[in-house]
Amino acid sequence: MAKIDKRFQILLSEEEQILLKNEATRRGISQGELIRLALNNEIIQKSELLRRKAIQNLTEILS
Repeated sequence: MAKIDKRFQILLSEEEQILLKNEATRRGISQGELIRLALNNEIIQKSELLRRKAIQNLTEILS
């Protein structure tokens, strides 16, 4: 796991706060960890998927 050393402030609606708290509690993790997981799933993994698809397309073109 990456070293956690930066702080980020975010404003959430009351509904978002409740959903975040409930989901984190359900999973048995902190709200911060849930946000990090969401970031990883939404941005990092999708970026990796796009890179893989681009490489696959290039491979097909060059074949």
